[in-house]
Amino acid sequence: MLSLTPMKRNVLAWLATALLSMPPVHAAEKSPSALMHEIDGVYKKRFTSGMIVPGQSKDEPYPAQNIVEIVPYDDKHVYLRAHLDFYNGHTCDISGMAGFEHGAFVYHDPEPPLPKERPCVLRLHVTDKRLMLTDRETPDAEATCRAYCGARGSLDYEIDRDQRRQIKYLERLRKSKEYRKAEEDLRTVESRPAKK
Repeated sequence: MLSLTPMKRNVLAWLATALLSMPPVHAAEKSPSALMHEIDGVYKKRFTSGMIVPGQSKDEPYPAQNIVEIVPYDDKHVYLRAHLDFYNGHTCDISGMAGFEHGAFVYHDPEPPLPKERPCVLRLHVTDKRLMLTDRETPDAEATCRAYCGARGSLDYEIDRDQRRQIKYLERLRKSKEYRKAEEDLRTVESRPAKK
């Protein structure tokens, strides 16, 4: 049996207490590369939505599905695509390269989607259990990506990380027009002179 002096026992007890009281490493504190490889994949949620049918008192149910795809692109960017379904057939559809900024992956539209509007900024926040999308600076701020959504749609969305699945169609995804445009947009944004 190992014998320890009282001083060594006190040091070991202090170390054990310190280790047990340390907070866990949260998703936002990890390196971009480590985090993107923890969250890459496809997240799907199937549900039943409803469609208004003129002249009928009951809505017509139809199968709907929310999809979020995350693919590592380089050491600080992920390709992000979201398709979200809403009541009466409204949707949100957006895709682009999101860079790591202040603990989140952030997509910046290279140009405003509509004249006289500010560019869309979509943030992907990650907690230990959830993925959260938002296009608002603060919860009560104006949405910046309305042009990508129907009237009932919103890019404020959360999904459990345990819904993550491997993307088995990665080669096809990388050949898609959405992915190619995201690469082109990233090159456009990165080629601009930095703002002073």
